[in-house]
Amino acid sequence: MIELDRATKVFPGTAAPAVDALTLDVPAGEIVVLVGPSGCGKTTTLKMINRIVEPTGGTIRVDGVDVRRQEPHVLRRNIGYVIQQVGLFPHRTIARNIATVPRLLGWDADRTTARVDELMVTMGLDPDMGARYPSELSGGQRQRVGVARALAADPPVLLMDEPFGAVDPIVRGRLQGELLDLQARLRKTIVFVTHDIDEALRLGDRIAILNVGGRLEQYATPEEILREPATPFVEEFLGGERGLRRLALRTVGDLGDLGIGNCVQADATVEEAKRRAAESGERWIGILDGDRLRGWAWVSDLDGSRHAGDVDTTLFRVALSVDATLREAIDGLVRSRVGVAVVLGEDQRYEGMVTLDRLAQAIVS
Repeated sequence: MIELDRATKVFPGTAAPAVDALTLDVPAGEIVVLVGPSGCGKTTTLKMINRIVEPTGGTIRVDGVDVRRQEPHVLRRNIGYVIQQVGLFPHRTIARNIATVPRLLGWDADRTTARVDELMVTMGLDPDMGARYPSELSGGQRQRVGVARALAADPPVLLMDEPFGAVDPIVRGRLQGELLDLQARLRKTIVFVTHDIDEALRLGDRIAILNVGGRLEQYATPEEILREPATPFVEEFLGGERGLRRLALRTVGDLGDLGIGNCVQADATVEEAKRRAAESGERWIGILDGDRLRGWAWVSDLDGSRHAGDVDTTLFRVALSVDATLREAIDGLVRSRVGVAVVLGEDQRYEGMVTLDRLAQAIVS
C-alpha cells in the first residue's frame, strides 16, 4: 500500500539528511510502527507520506501512485492523520470536528450525520457527546475523537504520530487495546510513530527501527526483532528483558493442549487423587466437576474421605483466558499460592493449567 524507495529529506541549512535514502514497503492492512531515538526521522518520514514535508529525493507511492503527482490537499483527504496533540478545532463541536473531511468532500448532510453517528459508536463515545466542545472532554476522549475524525471519509491509510503520548499510562494502554480491536475490524494500513519500544511491540505487525538520520537498522516482525536483533544498535535499543518481551507477544492459546494438569474429577477416589498429586510432585490437588473447576485442596485433607470431592476446596487465585499473554501468565504464577495459573475458556470451562515448566519451554522455543 505504501512504498518508500530511497526517500530522502534534507532540510535547508543542514548538511546531514533528516532521512537518508529510506526504503520501506508497508503492506496493505497492517500496522507498521516507526520507532527510534530522537532525531531518527520518524515524524519526518510520516509527514513525507502525506507531503506535509516535501521529500528532497527518492520516491514515495501510496497505492501505486507517486505522492508528488497528486495535489497535496487531494492526497491528504485520502489519508487519515492523527497527532499527539489531537489538533481538534476548539470552536467546533465534536460532531463538526469529526465531519471535517466529509464536508470538504461535499457529502450531503444526511450522509455526513450518519457517518458521524456511526463513528461515535465505533469509538465508544456517547452520542450526546457530539454537541460538546473539545475542552469539555478528557484527554482519552479527545484522542478517540481524533481517530474518528481521521477515519471519517473511510481512508485506506492512517498515519498516527505518537497519538497516545500525552495521556496517562492507564488510558494509554486502553487506547492501544481499542486501536487493535478497531484494526481487527477495519484492516486499515497504518503507519504509527512512537518512541516507546513496548508500544511498538504491542501494536506493530512489523516494526522499523530507525537510527539518527533516518537510517533503517531493522525492519521485521516484533518476534523476529526480539529473537534476532540485526545490529548492536537494535540490541541496545531493545534493552533488557527480551525474553519477557517475547512472552508478551504470545498467548496462552499458543501453548496448545495444556492437558488436565494436577486435577481429578470429584468422584475420583482418594487414592487416585493422591496418586495424581504424587505424579505432579505437588501437595495439593485440583477438583473438577465435569468441565468445571471447583477449586483445590491439600492432599492431607483428603484423609478419611471416600472421594476427592468430599472435602472443602479453595478457589484458585489466578485464572487466565486463552487470550492472555504468556507474560501475564508469569505474573499469575508469581501470585498463585500453589504455583500454577488455571486457564478457563468460554462459559468458564476448564482448559488446563499453566506451570513454570511449560512457560520455560515457551521461552527457549
